[in-house]
Amino acid sequence: MAFKRSGMIMMMLFLLGGCSLMPNKADEKKQAEASAYMPVQDYTGQGYSFDNGEETGEFAKQHRNEIIEKVKQYFNQKYHLDITVHQIYGATDAAVVFAESKKEPKFHTSVIVGIDLENKKIGDVGAYEGSVEGAITTGLYVMAYEKEFQKLDEFCEEMVKKYTVIGMRQEAVNNTMDSGYATGFYYTSTTDIDYPQVYKTFLSNPDISKQKSKELVLERQLSKDFDAEKDSISIALTFYMKKRNQAPDQKIADQIIEALKKARGLPPGNYGVFVNSNEVLKRTGTEKSYKGTTTGVSDIIIKPGR
Repeated sequence: MAFKRSGMIMMMLFLLGGCSLMPNKADEKKQAEASAYMPVQDYTGQGYSFDNGEETGEFAKQHRNEIIEKVKQYFNQKYHLDITVHQIYGATDAAVVFAESKKEPKFHTSVIVGIDLENKKIGDVGAYEGSVEGAITTGLYVMAYEKEFQKLDEFCEEMVKKYTVIGMRQEAVNNTMDSGYATGFYYTSTTDIDYPQVYKTFLSNPDISKQKSKELVLERQLSKDFDAEKDSISIALTFYMKKRNQAPDQKIADQIIEALKKARGLPPGNYGVFVNSNEVLKRTGTEKSYKGTTTGVSDIIIKPGR
C-alpha cells in the first residue's frame, strides 16, 4: 500500500512540475538497497524469507498449530527432545520451522515440513542430512565445557563494554539461527561425525550428565586421529557496530582478535572473529559487511587444556 501511495505522489509531482521532478534511477537503487537493510538493534527477523515462500507461508500460517504439533512429535520420537517452535517460514513446497530445545542439550536448529498446496495437505517432517544431529552435538559440547563457555560469555560481555559493539537480539537469534548452540554474541557448529560417541550415548540416554559428556568429548579430542584444525567445533564470535548504519571498524576487529588470542580458560575450538556492520540484510539476517578473521586462513585454534 505504501508503494502505491508514493507512486501516486510521484505522478502528481510530474504533472505539476515537469520532468525535472522524476526520480533519479541511481537514487531509486540506493533507496531500494537501504530498505533491504535495518540496524541490528531493531532486527528480530522482520523480512526473513525463503524463495517461493509466499503461498506456502500463508498456508503455514493458517495451519500453524498442526505444523507445530508434527514438528514436536518428530523431535520427541526421533531425538527424545522437547522443543519450542520460534518461527515458521514458507519455502518451495515446504515450510521451514526454526526451533530450540527446551532443556539441555541446548541448541537452535531448523526442520522442513512438506506442503502440498494443490491438495492442501501437510507432509512429512525432515531435515538436511546431519543438521539436527550436528546441532544437538554442539549442545552436548557446551554441556561438556560449561565453565569454559561461561568464560566465553564473560569475554564477549567484556568486549561489548570496552568497544563500541553490540550483539544480536535474542529474538533474532531464535528466529534466524539454526546451526546449533547460539547466543547474541556467537554461534557454534559441528557434526555428530566429529564427536560420534557423545552423540550416540545421548541417543541411548537423553539424560546424559555433563560429566559423562565431558569424558566422551575429551576422549575424542585426545584420540590419535583427532585433528584440531579440521575436527574442532567451530565458534564464530559475531559483534556488530553499535552506532546505527556504521560500517565495521578494522581497528576494533584487530583488538578483539588480539584479546581472544591472549584469553585463557575458553572452550577448545576453531574460532572466527567478525565485527559486522550495524546493518543486517532483513531477508537473510546477515551483515552488510564485516572485518575480522578470514575463514580457513586466519582462524584461531584453541586446543584442549589451554
